[in-house]
Amino acid sequence: MALLVLAIIFLVSPQERPDQQFQQAGVCARCHVISVVEWGMSRHLKAGTGCVECHGASQGHVIDERNNIKPERMPRGAALAGLCAGCHKSGCPNSRQTASCQNCHHVHALVNPTKPPAVRDQRLEQRAAQWERFSRQMAEGERLAGLEQWDKAQAAFRAALEQVPGDRRAAERLRMCERRLHPGLPGFEIVGQEFDGRTGLPREVQVAGTGIAMRLAPGGEFEMGAERFPGSKPVHTVRLEPFYLGKFELTQAQWKSLMGDNPSAHQGDRLPVERVSWEDARAFVKKLNEKVPGGGFRLPTEAEWEFAARTGGALPQPNQPAPRPVGSGQPDKLGLFDMLGNVWEWCSSLSRPYPFDPADGREAPAATGLRILRGGGFADMTDLLDPALRHAERPNRRLRWNGLRLARSVPGVK
Repeated sequence: MALLVLAIIFLVSPQERPDQQFQQAGVCARCHVISVVEWGMSRHLKAGTGCVECHGASQGHVIDERNNIKPERMPRGAALAGLCAGCHKSGCPNSRQTASCQNCHHVHALVNPTKPPAVRDQRLEQRAAQWERFSRQMAEGERLAGLEQWDKAQAAFRAALEQVPGDRRAAERLRMCERRLHPGLPGFEIVGQEFDGRTGLPREVQVAGTGIAMRLAPGGEFEMGAERFPGSKPVHTVRLEPFYLGKFELTQAQWKSLMGDNPSAHQGDRLPVERVSWEDARAFVKKLNEKVPGGGFRLPTEAEWEFAARTGGALPQPNQPAPRPVGSGQPDKLGLFDMLGNVWEWCSSLSRPYPFDPADGREAPAATGLRILRGGGFADMTDLLDPALRHAERPNRRLRWNGLRLARSVPGVK
């Protein structure tokens, strides 16, 4: 436990870590911070015994973001004692034991984990006290937030952030309180009184002056892709900020009110607009941004689309000869309708290999190439109605099963 506390202290303030041990640990220090701290407290460091000596070169350790490949060696018990014997040929310098080292020694640090460090370190004690103050302020902030005392909770989370500048969770909770105190969002009208507990954002909004309803996708990490579709490999981790997504696919009435025409093959105000190209969808978004204060409306990235479909637990709709009115079925857990089936939905992303990286130019509006559609259409079999399935199409092509769903980043969230 003492070692764990010390490791947390090192995590809190990276700029104050002892640089030598992290430099010597090399690339391993990027992920295995606690293990490196433990190792750095021992005589391993001075003796030049590092990660490779015990775990092997581990060339394929990180083959993807899911860490599917593990170190070449994970010694335990007798196997570990055998490694120790390479340096201590006569056994433990203290007990002379040769069968096991972990009865007295921590696997990395070579100290007795039941005893406190022999030498006091004033700096570490100060950091431990700082961490304790941080924990108390966070707990107080959560208590006050539970009572919906947003101003007092805000002060507590701000005090916690002063103790540990840059802490992601403290910053997120502070932002949540600020949003609850000032819930208005430019270009949106809040619908109802339901707010997300983590982000503090309203769960449902309406685009000002249009009647277009949107639901909150709270963001976070998810595993994107699927091994069963060649174009959806490899499965990899993607992190997203909160965003809003259309509660329904864009309807023909909404399209016509802004664009003045209705290109759909199957006519009906509450039916999803279809037979629109990616370029047509972009033209709609451009006009909407010119009309609504603050703008910022867009097509979703394919990562956002897949996150919403997975998080909401969207269920496939039965095969049918034509699209049905939006909202005819049941909403998913995010309150979204028709994420799988009805019409394919244009995304902003170019068709490029995974892993998904928005910084690689795949979201550039002026770039040429095929654009991604998601969700499947009314005439597709169930196997095609999968959150991970990617379909690419020419951006100028108009087909009677292709439509769109509106997206928007949260104002103030990058």
